[in-house]
Amino acid sequence: MSKHDSTQLWIKEGASISQNGREYVIVALADINLVLAKDLESGEKVLLKIGDVEPPRTIKHVQPSPKAERDLAVISDEDWLLAEDRRRIIEPLLGNLQNRTNITADEIGAEAGVARATIYRWVAAFKQTGLLSSLLPNHEAKGGRGHSRLSAEVETIINDCIENFHDTDQSNSVASTIVEIRRLCSNANLRIPAGNTIRARIERTEGRERILRRKGEAAAHDQFDPIKSSIPDADWPLAMVQIDHTLLPVIIVDDVHRKSIRRAWITLAIDVYSRVCLGMHLSLDPPSAMSAGMCISHAILPKERWLTRFNITTTDWPCWGTMGVLHMDNAREFRGDMLKVACKQYDIDLHLRPVKKPRYGAHIERLMGTVSEGLKTVKGATFSGPDEKGQYDAEGNACMTFDEIEKWLILFFAAYHRKKHMGIGTLPLTKWREGLLGTKGKPGRGLPARRLDDERLRINFMPFIERTVQNYGVLIDDVHYYHDVLRPWINAPHPEFKKYRRKFRFHRDPRDISVLYFYDEIAQRYFPIPYRDTSLPPVSIWELRDAHRQADEKGIPHENEKAVFALINEQRVIEAEAAEKTKSARRAQQRRKQHAVASKQTKEDLPTASTILPTALPPGVRGYDPDAVQPLEDD
Repeated sequence: MSKHDSTQLWIKEGASISQNGREYVIVALADINLVLAKDLESGEKVLLKIGDVEPPRTIKHVQPSPKAERDLAVISDEDWLLAEDRRRIIEPLLGNLQNRTNITADEIGAEAGVARATIYRWVAAFKQTGLLSSLLPNHEAKGGRGHSRLSAEVETIINDCIENFHDTDQSNSVASTIVEIRRLCSNANLRIPAGNTIRARIERTEGRERILRRKGEAAAHDQFDPIKSSIPDADWPLAMVQIDHTLLPVIIVDDVHRKSIRRAWITLAIDVYSRVCLGMHLSLDPPSAMSAGMCISHAILPKERWLTRFNITTTDWPCWGTMGVLHMDNAREFRGDMLKVACKQYDIDLHLRPVKKPRYGAHIERLMGTVSEGLKTVKGATFSGPDEKGQYDAEGNACMTFDEIEKWLILFFAAYHRKKHMGIGTLPLTKWREGLLGTKGKPGRGLPARRLDDERLRINFMPFIERTVQNYGVLIDDVHYYHDVLRPWINAPHPEFKKYRRKFRFHRDPRDISVLYFYDEIAQRYFPIPYRDTSLPPVSIWELRDAHRQADEKGIPHENEKAVFALINEQRVIEAEAAEKTKSARRAQQRRKQHAVASKQTKEDLPTASTILPTALPPGVRGYDPDAVQPLEDD
């Protein structure tokens, strides 16, 4: 976890910050990586690097709102709908967009039918975390707007009417759709939903899908689809980001024998407005939801700690922030629930681009082409084909390790950001700076908030599995996990369907499955849940699957964990002996090393669960007595 409990640090005039134990107030933004600040004790004005500043000491111990970190698995669509509605209502007051308005909280509150204090509370909650979940309704309170739920029967009528009455080529109006839904509910003797509830539900449906059904493909394309030369609404930094993968056209070598292990994959994120590379993720594994999630989290987070890990002090990468719209292609790794849930949590509008349509994703395609062209100067380059390669021996000339090629890419992008880009007519970093700080003729959007909950962010963008918590802990892929922090949740009933057990979300890094990451609602934070048998070695999901295949061939049941993991150890010994002779063995060893390095930081920074076992449990949550726990009866 981050050493700070607040989740964001806003860098803007008048904001309080601290550095090395001294308190400051920001007087002006000197640059995208510098602020002019006033020392509150001495009155002296100094320039501070943004990467070195911290939240003011007076708010370091502010606990995040429980709503901001609720288990997203149990949040209903109705609650998400209400949170999104609140987000739209307070948009003019957030002060982080280029075209801000002069509308007041009183005017917004009057239009929305809520008090001014409520508007201010929503704004403060969202600004503190930047998470859409901070605007979710609190169902522990009684009464108030949004605290009732629609019945399943009413939900069915609403969904059916939207699909078969409103979203048709007849183009029935919103008003007539509301009348039809309320008429059907009345005829069925059901509680009649409010008109605003129905209107918000209609507006929540993705716009392109509605226009496609009501007006056809041509109208949907004209209104919503980006074109090759420009993309609408990318009018400031972070408004729109594109992401994609490519196989680097250079062969790398392993760390031990410095012999070839083929090529690495890179996932890149580009800011469409400025063309800066906002984030990257390098991997020896094929593209996956994990690599997409790691690239997105890298794009959102500041880069100073990452550059320090590579001992890079001569340049910086002053690009960070949560994007508004995220464009991806329609590949399988981009269509999973993890990305949908994580993007909703961080208020990111996820758009999937159609495949085989060149007018989509042009900017990220050009960036990947620029990287490939630059790598042609590196020893071990594979070039674009036999004609270009000629007699060049790519494997024989390969000399750069995984870490070395990653450092090369960092320096490459540092240079790329500072070279004129023909598409925008200036340097990407200059365009980024102008969009944030403004020019004489155009105001900037301001510096984006710096997220302080970096480990939590990375975990949220990891794949997850949903499981019940049993007496023995959690079972995933025939591997048992357990820690005492799970005790209160053993055989916990579903909050709405009491005859069923509740499923919890467990995030897992496929590169190292020795721990799960569990969000504990009592402590309001993530905790690592290790193997139940702690003598088992860390392995990747790919090693475990190979071991299961070997176990099937030898008649070893998957439940025999020690025997299955013994197969993995045997395979590692074989790889070590063959590493100097075979490329595949060297690659397997190097992958394992990179997996261990990548997962180490998250493991070390999270608190140990043994230090936070609750002394008192919330109402309705059972404690754990190994002799008393009885499984729920099967329905």
